[in-house]
Amino acid sequence: MAKPSLPTLKNQRFSRYLHVLLNPYLLLIFSILSILASIVNRNPSLELVTTGLLTVIMILIILRGTYGHHVAPSKRGLTSLVLLALTSYLWDAISYLSPRDFALKSTFFFSAVLIRVSIFSYGWWLLTKTLLRRQKVTHETIIIAIVAYLFIGIVYSFIYHAIWKIDPEAFHVSIMEDFEFGSWNLSMYFSFMTLTTVGYGDIAPINRWVMALSNFEAMTGSIYLTVIIARLVSLYSNSD
Repeated sequence: MAKPSLPTLKNQRFSRYLHVLLNPYLLLIFSILSILASIVNRNPSLELVTTGLLTVIMILIILRGTYGHHVAPSKRGLTSLVLLALTSYLWDAISYLSPRDFALKSTFFFSAVLIRVSIFSYGWWLLTKTLLRRQKVTHETIIIAIVAYLFIGIVYSFIYHAIWKIDPEAFHVSIMEDFEFGSWNLSMYFSFMTLTTVGYGDIAPINRWVMALSNFEAMTGSIYLTVIIARLVSLYSNSD
């Protein structure tokens, strides 16, 4: 029997690394820990760390949705995705580390948010489309679907954070007069309270566009649970 060629051996080794790296349980754990860190951390500098970690997780999710279903992305597409993610993170860092009187501070911040939201939205759409096409479901598929649900709240939190930077008066915060958390923490918290339709009322949207956006997020979360998750659980139960 002929020995496998060198490229084949490299592909096999790369596939094994991907199989370990794209473990759905690891992605779920990292996602939950990143969300918790984003909400409870008191150090503003950790915002960059959690943002970068969430971006890495989303890229891994995109790889999971492609390699896991034999739809390998092109090298050019994957390279472009990574470069966009690095650009977003770099611009975010420049915006955060630059002094307040820096003329392009807001430009770098909003450009980074726009790129990040685009990447996350693309990854979520790709993964959801893949989940809808599945006819056979395993427990790993359900875990990935839960991760995709969490990332709905993360994507919206980026948008809320950008709006908060533009207009802090767009939200009414009643939890305390001088709260110790910044707009990043509160945006993440508000997003998941809206996604799960809990709505404690401690943070309420005042701006009409934020009201519309929060309503749309609540509907997105409800529809996702009733259509995607319910369908996958039904298919998994039938397969058993």
